[in-house]
Amino acid sequence: MSIRIGLSFAPKEIEKYQRYADALKRAAALLDEEIEVVDLHAEPNRMSEIDGILFTGGSDIAPERYGKSEELTFCNDDIDEDRDRQEYELVRNADALSLPQLGICRGAQLLNVVHGGTLVTDIEHFGGAQHKKIDGADRRHWVKLDPGSFIRKILQTGEGEINSAHHQAIDRLGAGLVATARAADGTVEAIERAEPNSGPFLLAVQWHPERMNYEEQFAHPIFESFLWEVAAQKILRSRMKASAKDEQKNAE
Repeated sequence: MSIRIGLSFAPKEIEKYQRYADALKRAAALLDEEIEVVDLHAEPNRMSEIDGILFTGGSDIAPERYGKSEELTFCNDDIDEDRDRQEYELVRNADALSLPQLGICRGAQLLNVVHGGTLVTDIEHFGGAQHKKIDGADRRHWVKLDPGSFIRKILQTGEGEINSAHHQAIDRLGAGLVATARAADGTVEAIERAEPNSGPFLLAVQWHPERMNYEEQFAHPIFESFLWEVAAQKILRSRMKASAKDEQKNAE
């Protein structure tokens, strides 16, 4: 089967965004799936061709989008309102089209905000631990996963070490979402749907699995499970279309 994954934002001239495509392609090869990765920021007209979307990391989301415009001073100065606007639309379209969604770092925060949640504009300022890089390298720390959660099921453990490179985090959860992993200071590290059947597949993590060694326990299962969900959803849609065509022929 051939699947097509959209990246919400992945400029070719910025090398770090290639890591998302590389991780997806490696997962696809292990699952024996053909894959095409599309930058939907550069090619938004290809949305109708997409089977699933990965919302990538990057700059802070404008705080007025979640009711904290007075805390702009705590945000980095690289806010990209055009990107915010386009990715908001992508989330809405993905939900409308029932497309599986994976969020990473900013992508996790974006999914939470679009569903009505808020963010902590600066973790340290508001009493949390440091989650930012150390001398340009990703920080490492442990997280605990909630029993019964999807992410615990795919990672097959209750705790483990991740990388970290962010100064903001999910605060109030968006409608229909639940936190399923947390750091020692309480920072939300993963979210998913509280009721899995209430919408299309959604998994989002605050860490950067595409920057970890692919073989690590908290890296490769994220991409492989996402692609498995995408492939399963595509098969289901194909069967439903075929069934609808058969019914139409029989009616004629």
